Amino acid sequence: MRKLMILCIGAAVLCGCSAPEKEDPSATPEPVTYACRYIDKYDYSQPAGYADMVNDEWYDTALFAGDSRMGSIALYGTHDNAQVEYVTSLNLMRIGNMPVDGRDDGKTLMDILEETDKENIYLLFGINEIRNPNFDAFGEKLQEIVSMLMKDHPTRSIYLILSYHPDKIDGLPEPGLSEHLTNLNTTISEIAKKNHIYFVNPDEGLDDEAGTVIDEYVWDGLHFNVPGAQAFEEYLGYHVVRREKYVQEICE
Repeated sequence: MRKLMILCIGAAVLCGCSAPEKEDPSATPEPVTYACRYIDKYDYSQPAGYADMVNDEWYDTALFAGDSRMGSIALYGTHDNAQVEYVTSLNLMRIGNMPVDGRDDGKTLMDILEETDKENIYLLFGINEIRNPNFDAFGEKLQEIVSMLMKDHPTRSIYLILSYHPDKIDGLPEPGLSEHLTNLNTTISEIAKKNHIYFVNPDEGLDDEAGTVIDEYVWDGLHFNVPGAQAFEEYLGYHVVRREKYVQEICE
């Protein structure tokens, strides 16, 4: 009987059937991890809304690029630390061939956009294409530029500026001018919506009761003079989107 009991105990030891070990209360528990995602609540189908004016340091991060209308900020703007690049009579299809005004290195606007590391980029294009019956080719080229800007900098802020309504365009009387502007600006705003980037509508702050740019802001019905350029610059400064207001990190 005693021999049988010894054999049973030995078998239990060999089989690992001893009593379970107690957990060490001093052991550090494994940290709990959560899956996080970002929720963007901004409505990209709407123009950038009014906000607090940005400070002067913000302009260190900004690039303003476009046709001769953007040149008014280069000539009359109040923030010397902003980079402003423009091409007179720019045709967007030739953005890679036409040299930038006021530079000695022969760089094109496409060169500037490809090289920039600025985090806030403003683009103003389209007035030199305004006589076209449609803006399909313009839209394709603008999409190409936007895709290039976003490729290596997906978190940068890109603002497409809609074309404000000039008093007149030679060779394009009303109602054709208004119809073409609507088509142009629809093309621009749809690209902004599709790519989740911002667009700005300066007509909201620079037009008179007739729905065209304020006469005192332009010297030829289209291009800004000193008061107009500074009003335009101020409007943009009051319509900067604060990403942190709309993008939230959710961890579960």
